[in-house]
Amino acid sequence: MALEEHVQQFITLLSESKSLEAMERFYADDVCVFENRVMARAGKRRCLDHEREQLRGQPEPPRIKLTRYALEPLAADPDSGHAFLEYIIRFFHADGRAMRVEEVAVSVWERGRIVQERFYYDGVVDEGDAT
Repeated sequence: MALEEHVQQFITLLSESKSLEAMERFYADDVCVFENRVMARAGKRRCLDHEREQLRGQPEPPRIKLTRYALEPLAADPDSGHAFLEYIIRFFHADGRAMRVEEVAVSVWERGRIVQERFYYDGVVDEGDAT
């Protein structure tokens, strides 16, 4: 399967609020995740645990909308390369406030798995009381 097919499947799972399934399926066991240039987590298990903890504090799954993406496949290995994804993520804080994050994710793919993912964002926007 080519890089674009992997990325499309990853995007579909995220858009369906299935982030845990997306990570389980596409993160390499030794993935490294960075948040704004700082190493945040290493290893698929730690990433899944972190995501579960984040989801636990929300009354409903986040809604993820991909606004655009670009791919840079490696000529020598069509399963490998870089993906650049821009998202808008909307979720509700435990107290009911609507929140939004706009971020760019840069992922490095090798043999159909994400081995490194870097998230770039300015912060979380509080959109106010959802009630």
